[in-house]
Amino acid sequence: MDLHNHLVPGVDDGCADLPESLDALRTLYAEGVRTLVATPHLLLPRLGTDAAIDSELDIQRRAFARLAERLEGARDVPTVGLGQEIWAPDAAALRRVVARPDVGLGGSRALLVEFGFDLTGTHMDVVRTALEAGRGIVIAHPERYAYPPGVEPLELMRQWREHGALLQVNAGSFSGHYRDHRPMSEALAWAMVANRLVDIVATDHHGPRRAGVSPLEAFGRLAARGEQALALGAMVERPGAVLRDETGEEAPEAVRTRGAGA
Repeated sequence: MDLHNHLVPGVDDGCADLPESLDALRTLYAEGVRTLVATPHLLLPRLGTDAAIDSELDIQRRAFARLAERLEGARDVPTVGLGQEIWAPDAAALRRVVARPDVGLGGSRALLVEFGFDLTGTHMDVVRTALEAGRGIVIAHPERYAYPPGVEPLELMRQWREHGALLQVNAGSFSGHYRDHRPMSEALAWAMVANRLVDIVATDHHGPRRAGVSPLEAFGRLAARGEQALALGAMVERPGAVLRDETGEEAPEAVRTRGAGA
C-alpha cells in the first residue's frame, strides 16, 4: 500500500497530467502496490480563508475524479483513494480542517500531516489537536526534518508516538535519495528502523521524478538487513489498519482493494 504520494494530475508539484499519473501508477502496480491513497498538498498557511480551503479541496476532488474515471476498468494499476498531505505547522492551522469529514486518508479518520521541513518546536500541539478531535495522525517523513538545536530527533519521534501519532518514512530515504538537501535523512531513517520507530513506509512519489521512490527497492533494502517483518508491517499491515481505522473492518468505500497486497 502507498499512503503518501502526489499522483493526482495537475494540482500540486507532482504529476502534471493524466499520462504522467498513469505511468506512475502502472510502475507502482508492477512493484506490487495494490492500494494507493493519493495525497496532494493542502498548504494551510497559504490558504487564508475557509473559502480558499473549500476551493483547493474542490480542485483536488475534480482532478481525482478525472483520474478515477480514466482508471475505471484498468487492471494494471492500484485501486486508488483520495487524501491530503496537510501542512500544519501549528495547532491553529490544523483546527481549520480537523473536523471536516472530507479531509483524511481515503475516507478514514487518519490525517497525513507535515510540520514543515524546518521544525520550530516540538509540534506536540498539532498531534494533540488531531487526537483530541478523534482523528488519527500520521506524521509525514520525520527523517527529512531539520530539528531545532538541543532537540534529539529520535527522542522527539518517541514522544510523538507515545502520544498516539504514527511515523511515516519515505521509501527513498533508505537509499539516500534526499541526502543532498537533508544530509541526515538516510542515517535517521535507519536509526528509526533500529529503534522501532517506523510505522509506515510510503513513496512520496511525485510522478516523473521516479528515482528513489521505489517501494520494491525499499522492501529489498529492509529485508537485506533482516527487517522483512518490519517492511511487511510498514508497507502492508499498518497502512491497511490505518484505512480501516484500526477496527478490523473492511477498508472504507473510498478505497476498495481488489485483493490482498501491498
